[in-house]
Amino acid sequence: MNSDHEAEQKREEKIRKLTNEPVYPLLVKMAIPSMIGMIVSTVYSMTDTYFVGKLDNVDLTASVGIVFSFVSVIQAIGFWFGYGSGNYISRCLGRKDTKSAEKMAATGVLMALIAGFVIMITGLFLLKQLTVLLGAGSGELFNATLRYLRITVITVPFMLLSNVLYNQLRLAGSAKDCMSGLLIGMILNMLLDPVFILLLKMDVAGAAIASMIGQIAGVIVLIKITRKNGNIGIDLKKAELCFINIREILTGGAPNFCRQGISSISSVMLNNAAAVFGNYAIAALTIALRISYIAYALVIGFGQGFQPICAINYGAKKYDRIKKAFRYALITVSVFLIISVIILIISGGVLCSRFTNDKTVIDMAVRLIRTHCMVLPFMGYYVLCGMFLQNIGRFAEATLVTISENGLFLIPSVLILPRIFGIDGFIFCRPAASLLALCLSLFVGIRAWEKYLNAENIQEA
Repeated sequence: MNSDHEAEQKREEKIRKLTNEPVYPLLVKMAIPSMIGMIVSTVYSMTDTYFVGKLDNVDLTASVGIVFSFVSVIQAIGFWFGYGSGNYISRCLGRKDTKSAEKMAATGVLMALIAGFVIMITGLFLLKQLTVLLGAGSGELFNATLRYLRITVITVPFMLLSNVLYNQLRLAGSAKDCMSGLLIGMILNMLLDPVFILLLKMDVAGAAIASMIGQIAGVIVLIKITRKNGNIGIDLKKAELCFINIREILTGGAPNFCRQGISSISSVMLNNAAAVFGNYAIAALTIALRISYIAYALVIGFGQGFQPICAINYGAKKYDRIKKAFRYALITVSVFLIISVIILIISGGVLCSRFTNDKTVIDMAVRLIRTHCMVLPFMGYYVLCGMFLQNIGRFAEATLVTISENGLFLIPSVLILPRIFGIDGFIFCRPAASLLALCLSLFVGIRAWEKYLNAENIQEA
């Protein structure tokens, strides 16, 4: 009983801080662990590309980008269940309803386990067909992708469980705790990559094994963390796979699932479009996306610091705090993106050369990065807008915004621009889609701001 009372006190203290502390210092404090987590996550996603690139084999480097499309789909499902259950948990904590939060946490984890094993079994049974679908047609590229993908499919249940636990903890205001679990798994993975890839000469299969070990370690740590520091512990006996809970998870996490799911589809389409110009184009795309995503990932990390402040204060009806947090976040990430673009333009060639010695690949990767930099400074609003809409429970609007860049606009761009303008059209697909998505987010976000944050009896921050 004493431990339960102590845990309840810790939860109440977290809610008090999120609803009463000065907004900007709180935002920074919440954002820093998430940004560190995103940095490590981004470096982790680059690690396979970096060490496989040391083998000087374009097909092996391209296979990393192809399998990453599949990993993105799995992450989309994990974030679907994690955000859906996590958003509900944070609103429950804002209302001080701990029992409902515990049921939802267990339900989200159970759904992740069921989905993970179904995907693993299906994926192993249809492995060759999946390899072709992802864009690895034949030859050495097909064989390398098949080796990498086989082990990655076995890792799926752990990937899903890790994503769900991480997002539940983060959205409940435990940014430091969830970061610890994430870091341990990723750092272990990064340390093992050179051992399996270079020392043991297992090339892409070694990269997949290192990832699997890291994912398993991360899940173990995250499960232990849920039982500490007043976090919502996972007890599968409390899981309730009823219609209401499933609907809440699926609708609450739909914006994230749609965004990452559509992103995965567009990634596969980009790989197939690049393949028309040769395997070097797929390798260049893989490298360019990894490098340019660093800045984007840090913006997402800062935005993740905004999310629990937004959700819990919305549950507590402190709307002015949400407005202040959003403004501060937008100014911060916009300044950061401007600085990032300057760095990417100046040092793009040097960064790309760290992943390959092929001059053709490097030149194309640099062009891809520089064209994306044309729009990148303005994309902070787009990222924050989707998060804001999702965390106030406006799931339809949030889904529309979050799928627009990689779905509504990038997919048509990939289908149309390369056919009209050739390789130049391919290079400009992403910046064109980003610009159109930004315009849509401004229209939807400003309307939602006026409609949902101007209710009567708003409490002052």
